[in-house]
Amino acid sequence: MTDKLYKVLIVDDELLIRQGIINFINWEEEGYQIIGEASNGKEAMQIIEKSRPHIIITDIVMPEVDGIELVKSVKERYPEIEIIVLSSFEDFHYVKSTFQNGVADYILKPKLNARELLTTLNNITFRKMDPMSLKKATITIEEKLYRLLQGYQSTDNIEGYFPYGQYKLIEFFWNKPLDNLPVIQSLLTKVTDKNKKFICYTIFNSDNQLVCIGNYQVNQLAVFKQQLHDLLAEIEPGIKVVMSSTFHSIAEMKKVYEEDHQELKQYLFYLPDLPMLTYEEIPEVKSNKTQFDLNEFILLFKRRQFEGAINYLNNHVSLLTKQYDMDVFEFKSWLENIIFNISVLLDNMKYETDILESQKYQYFNEINEAFDVREALSSFYDFLAKVETLVFENIDNSPKIEKLLSYMEEHYMEHLTLSRLADHFHFNPSYISSYFSSHYREGFSEYLNNLRISKAKEMLATTRMSIATISELVGFSDQSYFCRVFKKNTGKSPSNYRKEHK
Repeated sequence: MTDKLYKVLIVDDELLIRQGIINFINWEEEGYQIIGEASNGKEAMQIIEKSRPHIIITDIVMPEVDGIELVKSVKERYPEIEIIVLSSFEDFHYVKSTFQNGVADYILKPKLNARELLTTLNNITFRKMDPMSLKKATITIEEKLYRLLQGYQSTDNIEGYFPYGQYKLIEFFWNKPLDNLPVIQSLLTKVTDKNKKFICYTIFNSDNQLVCIGNYQVNQLAVFKQQLHDLLAEIEPGIKVVMSSTFHSIAEMKKVYEEDHQELKQYLFYLPDLPMLTYEEIPEVKSNKTQFDLNEFILLFKRRQFEGAINYLNNHVSLLTKQYDMDVFEFKSWLENIIFNISVLLDNMKYETDILESQKYQYFNEINEAFDVREALSSFYDFLAKVETLVFENIDNSPKIEKLLSYMEEHYMEHLTLSRLADHFHFNPSYISSYFSSHYREGFSEYLNNLRISKAKEMLATTRMSIATISELVGFSDQSYFCRVFKKNTGKSPSNYRKEHK
C-alpha cells in the first residue's frame, strides 16, 4: 500500500447509508481517506471541484442531481476519477446505463458489507489507479488484460502474446485472510514451468481473489488441470479454483468472465468439498418443485409440534443445498428469514428468548459472511439446536403436555397409541416420543406399561380380583404378556407380589 491515501467521496441521499459506509471499515488503515459526503449529485460536484477525490461511491436515485447525471458530469470533466455505483435490485436497469459512461464497478445495496466494499475498492486501485506515482512509460500485458476485462481496451497489441488457439479464465479465491497471493503465484509458476505449452498471465488480484488467463494447445488442458489439482492438495485447503468455458479469441474474454465465473463460484458454494470446478464439469441440477410452506411450518410451531416442524425444515434445507443454481444471496436470505420467523414465533408463544434475540444478528452476520454452504448451515443449525434446547427445557410448562399426561392417567386402560394421542392433542407422534425419551429416559410404550403396572400393583394389593381380570382392567389384552411385563418391572410374578402385599 502506498504511503499516501486514496481519497474517497460518498454520495447518497440516505444519512444512515452514508454513516454505515463510513463506519464499515478502518479507512486509513486500508489506505483510503474519506474526504467528504454528499446527499445528492449537486453537493457532490461542489466537493469534487474542491477536493478532487480518486474514487466516488454514489447512489443512483437521489434528489436534484441523481447518480446517472453525476457519473456523466464527472467522467466528462474528470475522467481519471473512478466511480462505484450503489444500487437496489429495482434500480439495476439504471446501473447498466452508467457503465456506458465509464463507472468502474457496482455493488447491490442488499449485498453491501465491509468485505464486498473493500474488495471492490482494492480491485480498482490495484490495476486501474496509481495517481501518487509517476506514470509508467509502458503498460504491461497484465494491465492491458485488466483493461480489456473492464471494457476499456481493444485487443490491439494483445493477441501477439497468445500463440495458441485455446483460452480459459482461471480464478482462485479464498475466505480466510491469508497471504495466499505469493503461494498461488508460485503454484502457477510450478505448473506452467512443467507445461511449456500452457501460458498463464495474471489479470488482477486482491486480498481474496486472483484471476488469470490461460492460453494452451488443445491437448494440454488435461495435463494442466491434473498438475494444478495435485498442487492444490499441498497448499492451504481453503483455496478454491474455477475455470471458465473454453473460448477461442481474446476478444471473448470479457463476455466469458461475466457469464461463467459468478455461476461457477455459486456452484462451488454448494460443493464445499470440491477444490476445483471447470465449466464443463458443472453438475446437473435436479428439478425440485417442492415449495417450503411457511404457513404450515408456523402452524406446526404454534401447535408445539416442534419436532415435526424442525424435521420439515431440515428436509427442505437438504433439498435446497442440492439446488446448485440457486442464487447464494437468496439461499442465505432464506435461512435468515427462517431464523427471524422462529424468533418471533417463540417470543409470541411466551418463551424466554432473550439469549436467542441477543445472538440473532450474530447468526445473520455469520450466514452473510459464509464462504460455502457448510459454514452457512453450521450457524443455522447452531441456532436450531438452541431452539430445540429452549422448547424441550420448557415443555413441562406446556398446558397441552400436562393435559396429555393427565389424559394417560385417566385412560391408561384403553388402547392408547402415539398416533391417537398426537391426533387428540395436535402433536407430532415423533415429538411425543422424543419428549418421553428426554424427560423420563424411556419411550412412550415403557412409560405407558409402567403406568399400567403401577395400577395393577394397587389392585393386586387391595382387591381379590383375578390376575386375568386385573390384566384386562389395566389395558393388557394378553394375560401372559401382562405377566412378563409385570415381572420385568417388579422382579416378581403378579401372584407372588399379591402374596407379599396382602
